[in-house]
Amino acid sequence: MVVLAQLAGCSSMSVEECKVADWYAVGLQDGRNGAPSSRVNDYAEDCLEANVTVDQAAWFNGYDLGLTYYCMPDNGYRIGRSGGGYNGVCDSPFFLEQYNKGRAEYRVEQRIREIDRELNSIAAQLKQLDKNSRNNSDEAKRLRRSEKTLRAERRSLITPTIQYNFTF
Repeated sequence: MVVLAQLAGCSSMSVEECKVADWYAVGLQDGRNGAPSSRVNDYAEDCLEANVTVDQAAWFNGYDLGLTYYCMPDNGYRIGRSGGGYNGVCDSPFFLEQYNKGRAEYRVEQRIREIDRELNSIAAQLKQLDKNSRNNSDEAKRLRRSEKTLRAERRSLITPTIQYNFTF
């Protein structure tokens, strides 16, 4: 099982890993991780050095089963929401729909964090301007305008959008 855990994380295999691989289990893990089907070709190339032939039939059997878990719509949402990538391995439009929904929420969350960092930077700059007591009113005005714009954008990102669809 330790070997399987090591294999699942990357497409490259050592000579020793090739010799002991359970190709069904490797395929299953690759499918569960949403790896592209071309991954088996990487294994075949890596294992040539060890004079080991990849059991592609076993790998694909495991891979196909793994994809049934990976391609569940709720998993698509989870992957998108966490900012994970997608290799286009699922046939179900529901997976992609949920992945895109999660991905959109992830992007909103990232933008809110970026805005918060920018607001903190502006606050520090304004504080520094106040400390210096120099006549930097133009700079302070510019910073306050930026702050106002960022706060408005942040509010719009946090406020849920409600859409009504009426059919008669």
